[in-house]
Amino acid sequence: MTNKWMTKKWIWLLLGLVGLVGLVGLVGLSSLWAGTARAGGWAVLTLERWPENVTAGEPFTVHYALRQHGNHLISGVEGTVTAVHDETGEKLNFAVQETNEAGRYEATLLLPTAGEWRWHIESFGRFTMPPLTVQAGTGTAVTASPSPFLSQVTTPNSWLFAAGGVITMVVAAVWWVRQRSRFAPMVALLGLTLCLAGFVLAPAADTVASATTSQPTTAQGETLFVAKGCISCHQHDAISYPDIQTNMGPDLTNHNVSPKFLRLWLRDPVQVRPATLMPNLELADDEIEALILFLQPH
Repeated sequence: MTNKWMTKKWIWLLLGLVGLVGLVGLVGLSSLWAGTARAGGWAVLTLERWPENVTAGEPFTVHYALRQHGNHLISGVEGTVTAVHDETGEKLNFAVQETNEAGRYEATLLLPTAGEWRWHIESFGRFTMPPLTVQAGTGTAVTASPSPFLSQVTTPNSWLFAAGGVITMVVAAVWWVRQRSRFAPMVALLGLTLCLAGFVLAPAADTVASATTSQPTTAQGETLFVAKGCISCHQHDAISYPDIQTNMGPDLTNHNVSPKFLRLWLRDPVQVRPATLMPNLELADDEIEALILFLQPH
């Protein structure tokens, strides 16, 4: 009887031990799954603005948003920006800091050498950016810029010169007729000078304005397609992307949609389709136009 009781006791102890081990394993797996779910498995990084006019030796700041599954902003993620010079192989790392706004990050970069830099951001994954062109710094040959005076002259102001000149000449003529003043011809000459200056500066100012206004291009749209994180969810045959690509959204290689619809969609997708998974990327108007150019079938 005693041996039989002891046998049952050991059986129960063994079953209890097996159950305990199983419970511990289950808790461990649950914790692992919860961590993975919380991490989201993948994220989309959106560069808030593509850095332009970067000059060697001058610091600039890049800002980006990080979205879990492309939708919800993720906070508390460490990050590093790595840049490599194409010709020299010089490699630099820059620390990323989270801003006061959750899920938004920034890093200040200083690239010492002009030329092409390949760069990527490590932040919940690796996000390779299009190459960055760095201009030569001060003391080296630079592209000629418009006259400082002309760059400050607007078309309305230049026409004021002309109008002021006409009025001055009229006043000088009246003065001469009434008083035959010897100063009247000099005033008339001043008015003529102002008038001619206005008519000369008006087209010059228009030329400077048109020359300095940047129009969106297909190449800019291609850059933004990567920098804004579109490539993380959408495929496009024109771009080879080495990092995370989920294909969650439609293939946009030959996505024939009207520019009018794309303009509304890219400005605020939820307003067009409330159930969409695509977030509002807060695109500027010029960015939207560049993306439209790139996405149009060619």
